[in-house]
Amino acid sequence: MIYFDNSATTPLASDVLESMRPFLEEEFGNASSVHALGQRARVALEESREIIAQAIHAEPKEIVFTSGGTESNNSAIKGALFHRYIEHFSGKSWSDLLAVTSPAEHQAVLEPFEWFSKLGVNVSYASVDSFGHAIPESIEERINADTALVSVMMVNNETGAINDIGEIVSKVKLKSKALIHSDAVQAFGKLPMDVRELGVDFLSLSAHKIHGPKGIGVLYIKAGTPWEPLLHGGSQERNRRGGTESVALAVGFAEAVRLAMPNSTAIKGPTGHSGLKLALQEHYRNLRQHLLSKLNEIPEVVLNSASDESSVDAIVNFSFVSEVLARLDADALIIRFDMAGIAVSNGSACTSGSQQPSHVLLAMGKSSEVAMKSVRVSFSRYNTISEIDKFIEALKNIIPKV
Repeated sequence: MIYFDNSATTPLASDVLESMRPFLEEEFGNASSVHALGQRARVALEESREIIAQAIHAEPKEIVFTSGGTESNNSAIKGALFHRYIEHFSGKSWSDLLAVTSPAEHQAVLEPFEWFSKLGVNVSYASVDSFGHAIPESIEERINADTALVSVMMVNNETGAINDIGEIVSKVKLKSKALIHSDAVQAFGKLPMDVRELGVDFLSLSAHKIHGPKGIGVLYIKAGTPWEPLLHGGSQERNRRGGTESVALAVGFAEAVRLAMPNSTAIKGPTGHSGLKLALQEHYRNLRQHLLSKLNEIPEVVLNSASDESSVDAIVNFSFVSEVLARLDADALIIRFDMAGIAVSNGSACTSGSQQPSHVLLAMGKSSEVAMKSVRVSFSRYNTISEIDKFIEALKNIIPKV
């Protein structure tokens, strides 16, 4: 199987599995226990926290382990808005709370905001451009002194569009004291990131997008940020996330980070800070350039992703000209790729199968037909040029049949 659905999940790296194995077998202690077995687990947990913190230039105490990106996003959004309401609006209408996001966010951001809208929170949606970038000026014009929270993803999971979070933070902070959250799940391991330079208050990360295990993520919470925990019932994670920590998953996450961002081969990235492995970045770039050159040779193909540096190299989204779209069945397209031994998707794994057009592409101004019948190709460290050639060959055979 040729696997080009790495934005949905990535294969677990063998080194990650081996790093986890002791904590699934003999080193099974609870990190909250005071005996030797528990304390060895505590040491492993804290060492993992330090590795992940270092990768984003945070302090270890600012790292909270969660069950994944969805929980991290929910925790940031709900924790920030609940705290603002409790501290400033208790007994008043929820409509006094203002929040800003974009319509191209992941559902793990959009649905919590939709839930708050039902309570009465005034949620405003900034515009995005034709490639899925949130427009900073559109965010800025929605900000006022009463804005409580702004949430904008760093990299779009469907198109790969890179949002300039630093610029957005600067514009927001000039006009308000709003807290700022960024879903960086698709950016982690693809872009260098420094939370100090970005200026965000919250940042969401996930392990299984970088060859780590499923079931664990991180929420970065800037020291001193006012916030309410989402989960109660224990003093774990410095009273910020109740529940016994999975040491094995945390160790696996840290090992995946080590593989993606070893300091010994760090490079200077767009933010001017080190943190991303040179060979890996070049690998993604080579794959993307090869794919784009081959797609450009197929007249029926229309790109939905930007072809310049405003999009990450690991994600390419495309659709087809109207003549092909009119006779194209979206599910049949993905199924035919699958029958050819190639795994791709037509959007977020969290909404695939819903038979709904991509909300991201709709927000970009695409038609419902285009939004239903797009293809997302996403790379990992294990993909090769020859796999892209086989994908192109399959695509040329599939277009006439569907």
